[in-house]
Amino acid sequence: MRLSKKVAIVTGAGTGMGREIAKMLAREGAIVVVTDINADTAKSTAEEIRSMGGEPRAATMDVRSSDQIDQAIKMTLEAFGRIDILVNNAGVSTMAPVVNMTEDEWDFNLDVNAKGTFLCTRAVLRQMLKQGKGGRIVCISSLAGKFGNKYYSHYSASKWAVIGFVKSAAMEIAQNQITINAVCPGRVATSMEEREMGWEAKFLNTSVEEVKKSYIDSVPLGRLETPEDVAKLVVFLASDDADYITGEAIEITGGMFLGG
Repeated sequence: MRLSKKVAIVTGAGTGMGREIAKMLAREGAIVVVTDINADTAKSTAEEIRSMGGEPRAATMDVRSSDQIDQAIKMTLEAFGRIDILVNNAGVSTMAPVVNMTEDEWDFNLDVNAKGTFLCTRAVLRQMLKQGKGGRIVCISSLAGKFGNKYYSHYSASKWAVIGFVKSAAMEIAQNQITINAVCPGRVATSMEEREMGWEAKFLNTSVEEVKKSYIDSVPLGRLETPEDVAKLVVFLASDDADYITGEAIEITGGMFLGG
């Protein structure tokens, strides 16, 4: 139980990677505050954790809203008195060529993926600094935050921003024994990935099955990544085992782009 009684907030924890991260943190003993823009999915994840013997809380939270973030933090502090871990997982994606991309598409990706990470980190950091007992912040970036990706320039820009933010913030807070790191997944088998495969099949005038095969073929380990794969790395970074790691952007991709 590497995280026994640690209090963790996970954003975008209603589905996909966020849900598995929240569950795995709970398995390691953490008290998890499940936040999501969708109240029903947040409650569903919390109920699943409760069925495992955990004592979670659920909060509706849009990471673009400072007011909603503050409310979630207030609820956490009223219930548990502190915050030890923040996982910035909430993220979105759309797909468009630059020449056809709308400002709304650009803003949507940057506001959720980059600004949301900033707003949540800023709010939680203020509490961690007040506590004076260190802390762990893990931000979900992407392999797209290190490599260009056709039709995802806005998404890639937002994920590059997360990595730059992490590296810069790490230098500011290291003296307070607070670490912040980025996790960079590759092809993760989630509903978001399925949607993206559909988009790509349409753009390339091919089938979803062919796109999926091309994804798998690009992974030396020969399979798509699972949300559990990502969650294992997040738990490690949130634990004392990683107390000498900060400001890193760690790839977890099954070996994609090893020659890059």
